[in-house]
Amino acid sequence: MPQWMALLAGQVPAPGCVSRYGVTTLQAMIAAEMLAANPSGNYRFLAAEGRPFSEGALVDPGFDLVHAAFERPPALEGGLAAAVRHVAGAGRPVQAIAGFELRIPAPLTADGFTAFNRAYVERLWALGLTVGDLMPAARTNVAAVAGGVPEPSLFGFSYTVEGGRGRPAFVLSGAPEEGPGDGVTMLRSMMGVLSARLDAMGVSWEDATAVQLYGVDDVQALLVEHVLGRLGPAATHGIRWFPSRPPIESLHLELDVRSAGVELILPI
Repeated sequence: MPQWMALLAGQVPAPGCVSRYGVTTLQAMIAAEMLAANPSGNYRFLAAEGRPFSEGALVDPGFDLVHAAFERPPALEGGLAAAVRHVAGAGRPVQAIAGFELRIPAPLTADGFTAFNRAYVERLWALGLTVGDLMPAARTNVAAVAGGVPEPSLFGFSYTVEGGRGRPAFVLSGAPEEGPGDGVTMLRSMMGVLSARLDAMGVSWEDATAVQLYGVDDVQALLVEHVLGRLGPAATHGIRWFPSRPPIESLHLELDVRSAGVELILPI
């Protein structure tokens, strides 16, 4: 793993001042240097070279983000096709898709996760949702404990449209905990990774319109101090909880965040 990726993931110590949430100046600088342009889709993204998704997408000025969730998640192949049709119907190209939310039947082994990602990347290549050799769209991928799916499925997606609301629009990929620990340790770990991405984009937690927690561990009492307390006025939106597991067997929690001007529910 390249040094900048290890730094972003918090796997190696970074020099500099470390904040309460683990974000260092160096982390933010490295992440900012990796912002790549997706001009056809009207957003920039935190490039993750060699990975099947970006760390997050920041919408260009003059555009906003629409988040669309399916009433019932369709199988992944059909769901991706439905997402492309919906986006085209809104007058937008496939490159405007900035993020996907996947559901899988159960957490995977490391080898299973690699195989899943290989097939996923092939699908995105077939759709034309790439920038050079990079995958621009963010991704959250979890195994639902309640309301599960029998096969890999598409829960929702985010895409750019013309417009604005005086606040930046973005979507970040889900971040699991960096290693074993208690609830506080896991939440601080995830907040540190996501905070570094927000800093790199020049946005803040106060810009968020939705924060999602995925897990079944008992951390509810910790969320006010360690998550909502960071959101400022955006805490009015609360936190959406999905009883789910991250996509790899050894992980317990995952967190993601977005700022979208429009939220849709798509019928099946």
